Amino acid sequence: MNCEEARSLVTAYLDGELDVASSLGMERHLAECAVCQREHQEGLVLRDALHGDDVYWEVPAGLAKKVRAGVRAEGGGSGSRAWMWVVAAATALVAVGVVMWPRADRMIGAEVGASLVRSLQAEHLVDVVSSDRHTVKPWFQGKLDYAPPVTGGPELVGGRLDYVGGRPVAALVYRRREHRINVFVWPASGGSGLERRSVNGYQVVHWWGTGMEWWAVSDLNGAELEEFARGVEKEVGHG
Repeated sequence: MNCEEARSLVTAYLDGELDVASSLGMERHLAECAVCQREHQEGLVLRDALHGDDVYWEVPAGLAKKVRAGVRAEGGGSGSRAWMWVVAAATALVAVGVVMWPRADRMIGAEVGASLVRSLQAEHLVDVVSSDRHTVKPWFQGKLDYAPPVTGGPELVGGRLDYVGGRPVAALVYRRREHRINVFVWPASGGSGLERRSVNGYQVVHWWGTGMEWWAVSDLNGAELEEFARGVEKEVGHG
């Protein structure tokens, strides 16, 4: 990748819209070109400023209820007046800002995506290689202050020790066809339900369960990664 190509892709790279191959090409170029690296850093500063907590607001909790009541009052959602309520709702959502991941979650999402890239570039996906969870789980003893839940089976490749949020965490590696899935897990209490986002060309699924916080990241398509995450969630919950 040359400088001209890099400049044409830097905005998409900052927004996490590039595919995996283009993202890796961009990262290699930035590591070698000080000029493009400086432009990238300037873009990061601007992006972080636009994504700051003082720029975005959550949608008011009662807005959806008010919209539904307005639609019902105009005939159960039929006719042009009902459509006016729909347009008004969409305008309100734009005005107050879309509900986004909290800033801390956006930072963690970027970290787990970067960790996957590093592991692929350095060919260091796993420290312990096994499809047997009874081999992978004990490997973490003495390396972490918790015992990570591990699901086994043919999709399990192994695990490694990684660092997220300034602390050591378990990274479990799975395989689905030619794709690799990294699952990061550590003790935490939080919300429920799976959330999916795209980060630098990768799909990321985030959820909580069994006293743990989970992050799955892969170049697998989003729907399949979410299906995989739900399978892990179900297996661990029944374990």
